[in-house]
Amino acid sequence: MRSQNSLAPVGFSLALLLSQLSLMPAALAIPNPIDNGREQIADLPPVPTTPPPPPDGTRTPGGGLGDQAVCPQKPQDLTAITPMNVHGKTLSEHPTFWFYMPYTAAEVPGGEFTVLTRDEENEIYTTSFTLPDQSGLVSISLPASAEYSLEEGQYYHWYLNLDCAASTDSQNDLNIDGWVQRVTATPERKAQVDNTSPEIWYDAIDHLADQLRSNSTNRSTMEQTWMALLKLVELCDFTEEPLVGPVTPLES
Repeated sequence: MRSQNSLAPVGFSLALLLSQLSLMPAALAIPNPIDNGREQIADLPPVPTTPPPPPDGTRTPGGGLGDQAVCPQKPQDLTAITPMNVHGKTLSEHPTFWFYMPYTAAEVPGGEFTVLTRDEENEIYTTSFTLPDQSGLVSISLPASAEYSLEEGQYYHWYLNLDCAASTDSQNDLNIDGWVQRVTATPERKAQVDNTSPEIWYDAIDHLADQLRSNSTNRSTMEQTWMALLKLVELCDFTEEPLVGPVTPLES
């Protein structure tokens, strides 16, 4: 058994080591790995976040027409020719929008089309228009002017309203709304438009409609493509409707 005196050299050595460590410069101190990690994280730039897509639009008017509505009942409702969620892309600064219009100028006084920024703080375009003389598929285009241009990467909210009510105080007008996003015109996306891919919806449907209205060659093939495209977005009821074309804007 060791005596207490035999432990004295060990105690002296330990005390000497501790005193030497206390004299070491601060620069030699071992960093705390947790604190160092926090500093590195704090120095990193913030990760950019992509805003979520907007909510779904309204492809057909919601609710009933009501007893005071002037618009007559029709087998088919006013309908946006879009996917179910009423979202679609375009490569164009000034895209064209297509709608099924069940009414004529003799039945409805007119309507209004508006395009707003996503936050709805800025109006890109608005126009009042008269309806055509026959029901069918009609189009509305943004004018080819810089002030009406859509920016790449941005979502825009459009609204279509028909003045069906007997007075301006009535709440029985017909309203639908949807979204358009302008994306960069890459070669791949241009090919999608040429091939009537639903990925670039607004351009594809307009491209095909223009072909059907102006080109008599390969018409059977184009009609089959038209039917397939509308069937894809559950709009089979409109495949036989006539392509009437642009509505008539009213001078402001």
